[in-house]
Amino acid sequence: MKHHRHESDLPPIITLAVTGFLGLIVVFALEEYLNLPAQSFGAFLKPIQPFAFSIKVVAALCLFITVLGVLRQAIHRIHHLSRMMTMCAWCRRVAVDGDWISIDQFLQQRKNTTSSIGVCPDCYSKTVKTEKEVRAAV
Repeated sequence: MKHHRHESDLPPIITLAVTGFLGLIVVFALEEYLNLPAQSFGAFLKPIQPFAFSIKVVAALCLFITVLGVLRQAIHRIHHLSRMMTMCAWCRRVAVDGDWISIDQFLQQRKNTTSSIGVCPDCYSKTVKTEKEVRAAV
């Protein structure tokens, strides 16, 4: 049985991006409030500057929103391209996993549907016009 992805499932790249940006904010907080770099190297401790921390967090969040927008567009494009099918220009068979099958078989496999044959209004009027021209020529 195939697992179908739900809209609520996050792609791994989104989870990775969220984790990375949260990690970045944690690093900012450690730097600002615990002053870990200064304590680690025995440097002079600087006073806490909440405004500077806030600016870094806002900048990180703006960058995060931009990255998520780009990732969302890329994921949407990948899903769109993965749904495309390759069809023979001459016989109209469809490529599926290396095999070429009829469009009827393809629709039945993919959509659990069948197809029927019809004639659109434009083609019908062209056919009627052509038949009238053939009759008039005889």
